[in-house]
Amino acid sequence: MKTLCHPDGSPKVTGGSTGEGATKATAVASGTTMLDGTAESKVTLSLAMIVKETLLRNGYDVLMIRETDDAQIDNVARTVYANNCSDCHIALHYNSTTNDAGLFYLGVPDIASYKQMEPVASHWEEHNEFGAALLEGAKAEGVKIFGSGFMGMDLTQTSYSTVPSTDLEVGDRGSDYSPEAQQKIADGILAGLDIWMKQNAAKE
Repeated sequence: MKTLCHPDGSPKVTGGSTGEGATKATAVASGTTMLDGTAESKVTLSLAMIVKETLLRNGYDVLMIRETDDAQIDNVARTVYANNCSDCHIALHYNSTTNDAGLFYLGVPDIASYKQMEPVASHWEEHNEFGAALLEGAKAEGVKIFGSGFMGMDLTQTSYSTVPSTDLEVGDRGSDYSPEAQQKIADGILAGLDIWMKQNAAKE
């Protein structure tokens, strides 16, 4: 099953797991496999549960897209769920490279045609600000960062998002995903959310 990459049916403007020029993407991606053979889906779920507990302990409400392996919710549905029920949306992934590249966020690319498409046009700045705040928090907690920490990509997620939304690539197939390593990432996400909340409070 496939879903539209963009809500208006236009083709993707960047590459990624779905190539540039495609109009449809696999509804539920299988993800990658860590170098030890463990499915990325299991590793991201263990991280997500650590993030959940870390945020709950620090006063945040947390709505999970899934809490088990048996959850086949397509990428558009996940985003609509977040739009309707949350203040922000974080997707957690491990990248398909193998050199322990570090954390970065996938933000809205600087391509005019994409940034002019709704709902991207009304929300791209807050998506990128949100991702940048999470990156700053990760840096503050000593999480390894890949390059500048940003990569522009027209994800299905941000193409449909109406709340601040970002995809965090927290490492890759060669990264340490022990509980200690994942707790450090969770602490970085907590620090980033605190930064983002302060930034929003300053705007009000």
